[in-house]
Amino acid sequence: MFDRQKDEMKKVFGGGLHRSHYIAIGIGAVIFLWFLSGMLGGSSQGENGVTAAEIDAASDAATRVRVVQSVASERRGAIVIRGRTAAKRAVQVRAETQGTVSALPVEKGERVKKGQILCHLNVDARGAQLAEAQAVMRQRQLEHDASRQLAAKGYRAATTAAGSKAAYDAASAHLKRMQIELKQTEIIAPFDGVLDERPVEIGDYMRMGDPCGLVVELDPLLVVGQVAEDRVNTLTIGSKGSAKLVTGDVAEGTISFVAKSADPETRTFRVELEVPNKDFAMRAGVTAEITVPGKEIIAHRIPSAVITLDDRGIVGVRTVNTQGVVEFNRIELIDDTPEGLWVTGLPPKVTLITVGQNYVKDGEKVEAVPADQAGDAS
Repeated sequence: MFDRQKDEMKKVFGGGLHRSHYIAIGIGAVIFLWFLSGMLGGSSQGENGVTAAEIDAASDAATRVRVVQSVASERRGAIVIRGRTAAKRAVQVRAETQGTVSALPVEKGERVKKGQILCHLNVDARGAQLAEAQAVMRQRQLEHDASRQLAAKGYRAATTAAGSKAAYDAASAHLKRMQIELKQTEIIAPFDGVLDERPVEIGDYMRMGDPCGLVVELDPLLVVGQVAEDRVNTLTIGSKGSAKLVTGDVAEGTISFVAKSADPETRTFRVELEVPNKDFAMRAGVTAEITVPGKEIIAHRIPSAVITLDDRGIVGVRTVNTQGVVEFNRIELIDDTPEGLWVTGLPPKVTLITVGQNYVKDGEKVEAVPADQAGDAS
């Protein structure tokens, strides 16, 4: 048989084949037969010996996520406002007349009472001017009394009596003006407080309007902050609150003011908490935090790491329903504590995704693995 094939090949190629030609032809035939066997017997397997059915099964496997059960509880919400302390009143007490400072009864930083003298100016000629005004006043009064009596008896014209009355009134006004002028040499505190600044010394000449000192009222003390427009309606005057200062001081107080108009730049509203400060221990201008308790509400405490965003940029969390399908739930933050965030917007009981929430989407079916099986979650 082989000889016959050899003879036929000789006829085809003209009898010019050598041994190497036969070897090459044999190798080609073997390769052809190997390819043919792979197409017929291995068509049901993919790379690395994995069948198509196995590939489809792997692609259909649900994503595994780690979950915890969260149950809502009652929580009193709180509004936290960043701010600072401020004096209830602060007034630059200024001179209403001119003169040289002759005495400074109060040192800077001391407490003062309403009406207490802060700066005393030299009286100069004001004493003599007052005495002169008093003498003129007595004279005009005598003249007016005599003129009135004579006019009543018909011995003096009514116009003359009226003239004496005008002279008396002018003298009275001049005396009053001199009394005020003399009183203004004593620059006094307008209310109880602390003399926080005193820019003058004895011997300084003060003109009308020059400052004698800054008086600040620190009891009660104000804690001032700005609240966002979406929370301002939850605050009412008279509500109780607390203030924690950066110095460590804590004080309870009452909301005394909530602005009716917003700051045009920040769109926030000014809020003032009034706290007692009998010993003046708390100072004005210190960074503080106002906390105003809210109403009792049902809320969940969740770790901050579970919070995510949906495609619209809305803040929320992803949960798994009873069918194992992912759902996105919008939330609202009501309190931030070291133990976690208190939020509303969730059902009373939810299965919360704690690991993998950013790798699944709404409506996707997943395999929920409890957190205590952390090694199995991905």
